[in-house]
Amino acid sequence: MWKIESDRDIHQITDQVIQQLPNVEEPGLRLARRLHHQIVNGGDMVRNVADVLHGSKWLGHPLHPVLTDVTLGAWMMGFVFDLLSLLTLRRWRSSRHAADTLTTLGTITAIPTALAGMTDYSAIKKPAARHGALHGLLNTIMLGLYILSVRARRGGHWFSGMLYSSAAFGLGLVSAWLGGELVYNLRVGVNHSQPARRPANWMPALPDDSLLEGQPQRVRVEGQDILLYRKNGIIYAIGAVCSHAGGPLEQGQFYDYCVQCPWHDSVYDVRDGSVVHGPTTYNQPVYQVRVMNGHIEVKGTEHEPASAG
Repeated sequence: MWKIESDRDIHQITDQVIQQLPNVEEPGLRLARRLHHQIVNGGDMVRNVADVLHGSKWLGHPLHPVLTDVTLGAWMMGFVFDLLSLLTLRRWRSSRHAADTLTTLGTITAIPTALAGMTDYSAIKKPAARHGALHGLLNTIMLGLYILSVRARRGGHWFSGMLYSSAAFGLGLVSAWLGGELVYNLRVGVNHSQPARRPANWMPALPDDSLLEGQPQRVRVEGQDILLYRKNGIIYAIGAVCSHAGGPLEQGQFYDYCVQCPWHDSVYDVRDGSVVHGPTTYNQPVYQVRVMNGHIEVKGTEHEPASAG
């Protein structure tokens, strides 16, 4: 018997329940990796479409939560008008029409919402894979029920449509809670980079002759992990911790003026830390660099990095 005394107890209990469910983590991870492989290796057009669905470079944060507000809002109000249709007689027809319209609207907008969610899921980090897979599975069932609801309503079977959508709405509440867990507890879709506000003064980071052309190095200066990279004789410095999921950028692939994270293939411009390709939606912190007395020195910026939007 579980005894709930605090919010932490609730999280522990729900995590235990999720862990006891039939295994969804490994199949979910395989699906995510397969989707990610198709995106990264699908050419510029595919990757640019994925950037739009991630929200990279134009929105400044993930697109999926924005779209869910529209979809879930329409479905919630449709549920309310369905209830009004059951409880009232004088405005029964107008309430039913509103419920039908809102349910259909939510189902239509669920398509791009699901595409954005699948694109984000393709680059999910492993500790969040079980929650993410369950979230996606519930959403798939929910969308199927809403499609059946719309079909029944259009066929004149309002009561059957209301039953389908009510069941879907109940699943949606559970799925929405899982979405909150992914963001607020598992930190999916949040900025993992460190602020570039320190060091406030010029600080030595590395002997100048230790940084070879095209050979990145990670240094730690006053608690900040910084990536140093020399390209065509010019030294660049950005945060070494990938903003998407905390990957080590110094271990990534470097080409032109770009670095591609080894974990989920986010790409940044080393000159200014800006996003070139997602799944990240956040720019990397950028540091000022100079060489004094044979040492590379770095200095933090006055403000945290702007989002990619």
